[in-house]
Amino acid sequence: MLESKIFANGSTTLPKPVRDVLGIKAGDRVRYVISEKGVQIFKEPAEKSHVDDPDLREALDAADKVMDENRMLLRKLK
Repeated sequence: MLESKIFANGSTTLPKPVRDVLGIKAGDRVRYVISEKGVQIFKEPAEKSHVDDPDLREALDAADKVMDENRMLLRKLK
């Protein structure tokens, strides 16, 4: 099990084994997908690849929809 500390400003460092598996390097962006099962972290591909890969675009659009739904549910809980 890997863990990292959350700092006062909300930032954290992804452990190296996580960065290695996701292929993340300095300057890359990650995407967090919140669902009933927990949170998943994905490397956010470069903007150009979204246009070039329809399957990836479809998956990211579906993830965006889930994130929007979760935001609405969280607002209702507040």
